[in-house]
Amino acid sequence: MKSQAWKNKGLCITLDTEIFFDKYEDDVGLREAVDELCSICPVRKECLAAGVSRKESGVWGGVYLDQGKISREFNNHKKNKEWFGVWAGMTMDNYAV
Repeated sequence: MKSQAWKNKGLCITLDTEIFFDKYEDDVGLREAVDELCSICPVRKECLAAGVSRKESGVWGGVYLDQGKISREFNNHKKNKEWFGVWAGMTMDNYAV
């Protein structure tokens, strides 16, 4: 089993995990704040990879997943600029939004 030590480096480590699940779904205003936090997190790549590979639901690496797949419903607030930031952050070294 691959190490999960990356979790301890996440900016969300001390936060209420419900902001990445039920609260994210229910509060459109909260979504942008969570997305911003994830966009500067040093482990967002590992987080998204974990969410996809384990078929998780909720926010993983700044992307709301539904059973490991991108949820159109809970990511529909993201504009092209935000999606560029998400994917650039995942694929380019040292890219910050």
